[in-house]
Order: sequence, then C-alpha cells, then structure tokens
Amino acid sequence: MKKITIILIALILALPVLLQAQYSGGNGRGDVMLELLSSPLTNTGNNNITTSESYSLSQNYPNPFNPTTNIKFDVAKFSNVKIIVFDIMGREVQTLVNESVKPGTYETSFDGSSLASGVYFYKLITSGFTETKRMLMIK
Repeated sequence: MKKITIILIALILALPVLLQAQYSGGNGRGDVMLELLSSPLTNTGNNNITTSESYSLSQNYPNPFNPTTNIKFDVAKFSNVKIIVFDIMGREVQTLVNESVKPGTYETSFDGSSLASGVYFYKLITSGFTETKRMLMIK
C-alpha cells in the first residue's frame, strides 16, 4: 500500500510537466554547419541559407543515455530560451539554457553523471511556446 501511495504522489507531482502543450512543426534545415557560441549551445543551422520557421524540441539522443545526451531545438525568432531538466517528481534538476538566441537550430548537452538512473523530463520554454519531452538515463 505504501508503494502505491508513493507512486501516485510522484505521478500527481509530475502531472504539470506531462500536460504541457505539445507542438512540432516542419523545419527546413538545409546544410548543417557548426558554430560555437559563448555558451553550451551549438548553432547547427546554416542561417545564411535558412532559418527556422517554427519552434520545436527534438527527442534527445541517444535515448536511453549514460551519462550524457544531446538535445536539439529550433527557434523561430529572436527570443529568450530556457531548457530545464526535471526529475519524475517534478523537481528542477538543472537549467541547461537560459539566454536570448537568434532564429536557428541549436543543440545543447545534458550530463546526468551525478544523478540516479530513471526517467527525466526536459522542457523548452519561450514566449508563446512550451514543449516537454521525456528521456531515460540508465547507469
């Protein structure tokens, strides 16, 4: 009985993360190049040819992962972007990105070496767009 109660509490606490609006749009990426910025972000879009026309958050890769994984996302217009990682209980584990970025395709990495195996969620937050995805870390 105690185990069921703990699981139910975990699901209730994680519910706000799970109920975020899901949206994925098309994105014309064109040729890919790497441009290192002054942050943990890597701009992977060739902004001289194309820019993202919509916001999107891709599934992390590899998934499941141990201990690092990559997260790719598209930004449609210059805006403040946050990517936050949560545990199954809905507690914030780490903020991966919290900066203003220009339109394009970006990639950041997450190192979970100090965390326990399990399900984690990562959430892209911008003005007018939010998306959450699930990832699995196996040690």
